[in-house]
Amino acid sequence: MDTILKKVIRRITPNEKERRELSCVLKRVLDAVDAVIKPLGLEKTLAGSLIRDTWLTDKKEIDIFIMFPVSYPREKLEKTGLDIGRKIVKKLGGRYEISYAEHPYVKGKVNGFSLDIVPCYRVKSASKIKSAVDRTPFHNNYVLKHLRPEMSKEVRLLKQFCKAMDVYGSDIRTQGFSGYLCELLIIKYRTFKNLVKSARNWKFGEFIDLEGHSAIERPEDYFRGQPLIVIDPTDPKRNVAAALSEGNFAKFVETCRKFVEKPSERFFEIEKIPMKRNELRKVLKERGTELFVVKFKRPPVVDDILWAQMRKTMNRIVNLAHDNEFEVFMTEVWSDEKSSYMLLEMKTWKLPEIRKVNGPPVRSAKHVKEFREKYGNKAHIEGSRWVAEVKRKYREFGKLLESFLSRSRKKLLEDGVRSHIAEGISKGFRILKTGDVEKLIARDREFSVFLGKYFRRRT
Repeated sequence: MDTILKKVIRRITPNEKERRELSCVLKRVLDAVDAVIKPLGLEKTLAGSLIRDTWLTDKKEIDIFIMFPVSYPREKLEKTGLDIGRKIVKKLGGRYEISYAEHPYVKGKVNGFSLDIVPCYRVKSASKIKSAVDRTPFHNNYVLKHLRPEMSKEVRLLKQFCKAMDVYGSDIRTQGFSGYLCELLIIKYRTFKNLVKSARNWKFGEFIDLEGHSAIERPEDYFRGQPLIVIDPTDPKRNVAAALSEGNFAKFVETCRKFVEKPSERFFEIEKIPMKRNELRKVLKERGTELFVVKFKRPPVVDDILWAQMRKTMNRIVNLAHDNEFEVFMTEVWSDEKSSYMLLEMKTWKLPEIRKVNGPPVRSAKHVKEFREKYGNKAHIEGSRWVAEVKRKYREFGKLLESFLSRSRKKLLEDGVRSHIAEGISKGFRILKTGDVEKLIARDREFSVFLGKYFRRRT
């Protein structure tokens, strides 16, 4: 294990050239920030993995937090924060866009680096925050104080380990481990090796309190349904791992177990192998399933909103399938900057012409009368119950799905499709079956990589 970890560390640690490049860009950014905010009497703080030296070699992101007095009205903070962000990026000759967390902020591109300029309040403690981003300076201070220099490489190992199994990030799309959570786990266990040896035995509801300052008597009730509870050292009532899904917790524990049993560099390799047409044809034949992919233009919303709404809409479609006796095997959602996709892998996608409707017991006179009036000569007795054989409205899942989605935005909303998804689908969509998907993966590498991960998923 030690030999493998040393090899991985060499591969994922930024080299001197990358560090010089970062240092040069960072100086330009900080000079531009000071030039814009000092006349306004405001202060800044640099956040994220860069200042803690836990960034990976492929990460080119700079996070700047502009700190406002708590006396600023929220509306004024948001407006001024956006104005400041735009001016900074323009001063640097970069491009910017407005993004949203708890409130809007500016995302920029400068010399190949992503730059987030986020307004926040300067509060006295993390328990006095006025918005979620106000915690960040306290997180920075805690990690800088407790993460010793030799632990930086251990954090990098953990981040890469999580990235390789696609559980790195606390956004709604990923539902995994944030960078801050990774840093706290290394502060707790000291080394990546110690962490994986311990984590392979974690149980649901695992509780970690670095400062021992949580006053919650029954955390399993207070944080009900959260598989990993890591008390924020800066806020005793907050679980840093709240975004982690049960599935990703189980995936992490299982992968730790496998790595400890048989260490390999593959546990740190990010799979980006596209799926080939003949491979897709072969795997579907072996599985005996059929693909249906709903494709529509991506709505103009951030990933957190998009992924949450696609997943909830997918749940509605799965219920629709079940109500009509079609059996869904697995589902997934995905999006790039242009198009969004909802994938259903079906176990049953064609059904007989007729279906059986189970009626009341023969001794239930009132209900038998109603049942016979409704179904007439289609009704008959089977054992001790009345049943009816009726013609099925939809024999093919594809036709059911098309009929459901082809309605107006208003109808889609009324029937459980989420707002942005209903808006996008009402403007046009396509249902891609296996043959269409084969053509798509031949021309769209990113989609083919997504499909490859879907079919080659590993725990």
